[in-house]
Amino acid sequence: MADGRIVVEFVAADGAVTPRADTLLVVGDGRQPGPAEGWAGMVVAQPAATAFTHALGCQCCLPRGGLAGLMGDLFRKRATGGLKWFTRLVVVPPPGQEALWRASMEKDVLAQARFRVEN
Repeated sequence: MADGRIVVEFVAADGAVTPRADTLLVVGDGRQPGPAEGWAGMVVAQPAATAFTHALGCQCCLPRGGLAGLMGDLFRKRATGGLKWFTRLVVVPPPGQEALWRASMEKDVLAQARFRVEN
């Protein structure tokens, strides 16, 4: 039986993956990598608004929040037509934050039910 979850691929730079019409690009730290041409869409993950700066996968955003919360929001928007249909996510975390972003997703039951990390 095929795994119907949305595939997630973490990459160090948005240029590392060729754009695909079925793939949503998620970039971190408010970075605008350029046009979303060729992608199903692009989402720029903004850090939480607090009195201090922290990473999207930080401990104050866990266990539900950060990347896992964003992914839940993307799943809902995809299901309700708020985003173009996508079957893959390419996630470009800020430098040095990939482990935190992965942990945010891997520790979240809902994210695990809807998404699977490919790499």
